[in-house]
Parts: sequence; structure tokens; C-alpha cells
Amino acid sequence: MQAGTLSGVDIFDKADRLQVIVELPGVHKDDISVDLGSTTLDIVARAGARRYHRHIDLGIPVKGEPVICGNNGIFEIILGKV
Repeated sequence: MQAGTLSGVDIFDKADRLQVIVELPGVHKDDISVDLGSTTLDIVARAGARRYHRHIDLGIPVKGEPVICGNNGIFEIILGKV
């Protein structure tokens, strides 16, 4: 997997993890739901009347619980690599 951008999403491939940076204007951390598949990431968020959904094919296997950091519309999601 190479670092890339997908409509407000940046993905960085680190040695032992993937770092996903996502822009969700007006969203707070408590408004985000993350669903992790073996090689996919689904991000759903709501902010008032706005609803965001991003389905990302990561292309490599990931494991463990995602770690979500950030607030005020910019979030970092850390995913462990298999």
C-alpha cells in the first residue's frame, strides 16, 4: 500500500501500522463510528443534518482495535498491520 488521498482521506503506510487521516467538517470524536474489516475501513459520522460515510479498501490486512485521535473535523485513525 502506498500513501494516498481519497476525498479528504490520507493514508500513510508505516512499518507496523496504517495511519489514516480523515477530514470530517463539523464532526466531534463522539460522532464517529468505525468498522474494521480484514482489509477495509468504514467510517460513519453525523454532525447535525450532515452524514458522512467513507468506505476505504486498505489493500492490506489490518488487526486489532482502531485508535481514533483528534477533534474539530480532523481525525487520525491508527490501524495495526497483520
